[in-house]
Amino acid sequence: MARTITIPFSSDKFDQWRLHKVGGQISFNKAGRPIFQFKNAAQYHQYLELNIQRQNFMKMKGEVR
Repeated sequence: MARTITIPFSSDKFDQWRLHKVGGQISFNKAGRPIFQFKNAAQYHQYLELNIQRQNFMKMKGEVR
């Protein structure tokens, strides 16, 4: 079975969009804090690759930085 990958939660809408796009989910750690969770390394790498679309996402939202 593939190892689950977790990273800290982000309240950033783009990060949450990327998480949803690759099939990840928001979960909670043992301390009850939210985290991003991926079923496998492939999901996590897709999540990282989607970061190149950040600027386009911000333009659509009118938040170009």
